[in-house]
Amino acid sequence: MSQPAQELKILIVEDEAPTRELLVNYCLSRSELKLTGLAKDGLEALNSLQTNWYDLVFLDINLPKLSGLEVLEKLEKIPYIVFITSLRDKAIEAFEFGAIDYLLKPFSRERFNKAVDRALEFIGKQGAESQNAFNEHGLFILEKENYFLIPYKDIVYISSRDNFSIIHTESKEYVTYKSLKALETKLPPRQFLRIFKQFVINLEYLIRLQSDSTGNYTVFLKDEEETQLPVGRKYISKIKELL
Repeated sequence: MSQPAQELKILIVEDEAPTRELLVNYCLSRSELKLTGLAKDGLEALNSLQTNWYDLVFLDINLPKLSGLEVLEKLEKIPYIVFITSLRDKAIEAFEFGAIDYLLKPFSRERFNKAVDRALEFIGKQGAESQNAFNEHGLFILEKENYFLIPYKDIVYISSRDNFSIIHTESKEYVTYKSLKALETKLPPRQFLRIFKQFVINLEYLIRLQSDSTGNYTVFLKDEEETQLPVGRKYISKIKELL
């Protein structure tokens, strides 16, 4: 029997047994899908995603211990996602995380197959690393109920506080409930650099790097506020290379 032209490694994350069993049966009916992982709550999902790589994840949003969105916030690299939800309005949050599709409970085999077909087409076009590809026009974020496309050239730096991030521009600050890790994957790597656990800077605004008598470093940015930010020790060598 010939192998399918494209076979995706699948993780199913679902706490409700009937829906989980349904997803398993649907996945096994598609030769393009190779079911390699199951998780029943957010912590199991996080552990699986941190120790294994999956091409596609069917991820319930409402999970015990950690929600599906909280799981993604903690990942360095986000895989392709099809969200599962019983609430239609959660679709907006799902697509902010770059979800390929979402399944609204209860869903049919036909609707499942449509999501799989969409995933196969999208992944085939984008290639293995496209989930971290950045939008050439700017950073697309959701702030409260509004969507914004912020040109990269306007971003001075990005900071994180608690469970949200702040995009600092010359004219405005944008607050988004997206982790700095998640935002960093959407930024052009040649233009932006993490300098501290809580800071990513736009290199176009970097003026100089300065050390003090204790060996601590500070970067100076050429915005109107003449921003000064601390540099973490593990990031110093990278900045020195660039300067």
